[in-house]
Amino acid sequence: MIFPANRILVADDLTPASRWTWAWARRFAAPRARLESLFVYDPPITPILGLPAPELTEADEESLRARMRARRSGGSEYRVERGDPAFRILRRARRADLAVLGTHHRVGLSRAVLGSVAEAVARDADIPVLAVGAPLGKVASVLAPVNGEPYASAGLELAAQAAAFLGAELTVLNVRPDAAGESEARRLVRGLIERLPTEMRKEIRPRAKTAHGESVAAILEESTRHGLVVLAARRKRLLSAWVLGGTVERVLRHSRVPVLSVPAGL
Repeated sequence: MIFPANRILVADDLTPASRWTWAWARRFAAPRARLESLFVYDPPITPILGLPAPELTEADEESLRARMRARRSGGSEYRVERGDPAFRILRRARRADLAVLGTHHRVGLSRAVLGSVAEAVARDADIPVLAVGAPLGKVASVLAPVNGEPYASAGLELAAQAAAFLGAELTVLNVRPDAAGESEARRLVRGLIERLPTEMRKEIRPRAKTAHGESVAAILEESTRHGLVVLAARRKRLLSAWVLGGTVERVLRHSRVPVLSVPAGL
């Protein structure tokens, strides 16, 4: 059982998105949870050759920690590190039960060149990752997209846990390329739901739903009716996955609803 979480890592860049992540982290935290706020200084690439990137002094670090303490009350630790944000977050995440990050919904060339820290962390983390791009609000319903792969059950289990903890209902969605396999899709979803503990099913009242078309588009369309999306993240190393992004990364990139990803092997 992950929720409530006892150790939570919150990536902080002191933007409004980070303020939202702190509120979401506290929502999923146990009463005496350790909340760690991590600010990673990524030295910028200087436009003029030969000029070194600005250094982060000890005074700068202390100033950042002071701002973090003032804006993120109730934390157990406030850290400032230098380096690649995704790498540093992943390293600290090994000590946590849950990582929470803000998303900025970069698109176009800036996203292609710079990538997304949240996507990279969700892809490679060994713990659940909550990506947030909106203020904390009441979650009345949780969406759990599933497919026929064995790893999908990990996402459904976490979605059921999250729904129970939040006092929400659960919708389990399967997307097929066309309408021809709808009856098979319903059998799949109902079979997965029946594997959930009986008492949990009574609490979250899971509902089976099917759709057809392109999977990411269908998930995003359905997500607008829910307060949280939970997906299992399967790691891929093929070039196509790195260029195009997997389902979790693509949903996370475009979703206006918080996305909770769980590694398939958890």
